[in-house]
Amino acid sequence: MKRIIATSLFTIFIIAGLQAVSLQAYLSYAIFNTPDNQPYIETYLVVNGKTLKHALQEDGKFQGMLEVQILFKKGENIVNYDKYELLAPKVKDTSKTFPNLLDVQRYSLPKGNYVLELTLKDPNSGEEPVVSFDEFEINFPDTKLHFSDIELLHSYSESDGEGVMHKSGFNLTPFVFNFYPEVVSELSFYAELYNSQQSLGGDQFMLYYYIRPMEVDKKLDQFFFRKKMESQSVNILLNTVDISQLPNGNYLLVLEARSRNNVLLAKKETYFQRHNPNAEFNITGMLVLNPENSFAGQITSRDSLVQYIDYLYPISSDAEKNFAKSMMAEGDVQTLQKYFLNFWVERNEEDPYAAWMEYKTRVNQVNHDFRILKIKGYKSDRGRVYLQYDKPNAIARSYTEPSGYPYEIWHYYELQGQRDRRFVFYTRDIATNDFQLIHSDAIGEVNNYRWQTFIYSRTWDALNIDDAIAPSSYGNFATDYYLQPR
Repeated sequence: MKRIIATSLFTIFIIAGLQAVSLQAYLSYAIFNTPDNQPYIETYLVVNGKTLKHALQEDGKFQGMLEVQILFKKGENIVNYDKYELLAPKVKDTSKTFPNLLDVQRYSLPKGNYVLELTLKDPNSGEEPVVSFDEFEINFPDTKLHFSDIELLHSYSESDGEGVMHKSGFNLTPFVFNFYPEVVSELSFYAELYNSQQSLGGDQFMLYYYIRPMEVDKKLDQFFFRKKMESQSVNILLNTVDISQLPNGNYLLVLEARSRNNVLLAKKETYFQRHNPNAEFNITGMLVLNPENSFAGQITSRDSLVQYIDYLYPISSDAEKNFAKSMMAEGDVQTLQKYFLNFWVERNEEDPYAAWMEYKTRVNQVNHDFRILKIKGYKSDRGRVYLQYDKPNAIARSYTEPSGYPYEIWHYYELQGQRDRRFVFYTRDIATNDFQLIHSDAIGEVNNYRWQTFIYSRTWDALNIDDAIAPSSYGNFATDYYLQPR
């Protein structure tokens, strides 16, 4: 389930400090298949009702309206599109709270790579339309076991009804956002698994679903579940997980289909954020460790332990970061040793020391390559990305374009289950070596569809939303490097 912000909260507006527009909306989508392999996309649009301009109607009530246009482009061709008006409920008193709008649509699309272009316009406001873009791929195999996207749910109930919110005998209300505040104690989801009967015959298989930190490829034991499944043409997955004790952090909800012999047959995951300051970091594993005869026990300087633990922040979960911050301020040497040892045991139980030494080598490298004046390289944007995701497969560097500031575009072929992910860094003063991350298409990273305006703001006004970049201008290669990394 992927999401686009089409709103004044869009990342570029925050970074550029632009004057906020009034319209606030949020679009997510999920891709499904059918038993006869006719894929379709569902879109889920939420509009903040109070950001619509409500106009007086003939009956004396006030009503808001939103004009929606959605295009699905494959190259230069529009494969499917829709254009419609979304009407808000009428209200008598505009001083009271306006309800939010939820709109769900379905569109049939064949296999291929697409650009989704969403245009929203409030005809009563007089403001310019808000436009957002996103890229996605539809590539369901014909016979191989595979999952649909994971649809996060606000609620669900059994139903015999029809319509776009009805699937597999249930009425599903989507949870459009991927942010779970403290007041939300459950995470519900819906997904479909295709071709298990065709792939496995009549054999049973195991379905695992679990939550893991974004930064650590390790299942959280208290959020790990399994169930035995019968082979069918389409298996329905509808479950709820109690996340009341899930701490702050960035997480992945993961689905796995495995054979009786525990062979991985199919996998799907989706990203979400959790804000839950009252949930405590699980320190059970740390408390039972004895660091005395370990590599951590040999580090007896508190200052060294604090520095080494601080090195870990690019690969730490949010819960670990928060716990480490308080511990570095108050913890004694033995407590720091226990935390440091537990951190690496969690990553590599068989040889935690080797994992630490390999990581320390990379820290030394980024401290050398990405140092910013008196700031160590691991605290820089490039250093953080390098440590968190390892060395990129390709880096395009351009420091002398006539109209552009120095920039680098990093390309990863594979990145934590994602393919073809890019990071764009730029600096206004190459002498400082302070390259700032201004855009990435990786999950959980800053996403700025107008990143070129920062690079070419020497000659273009980055604060003018009407100012467009001409990527084909003489000497401007950023867009070309981004689309074709080398």
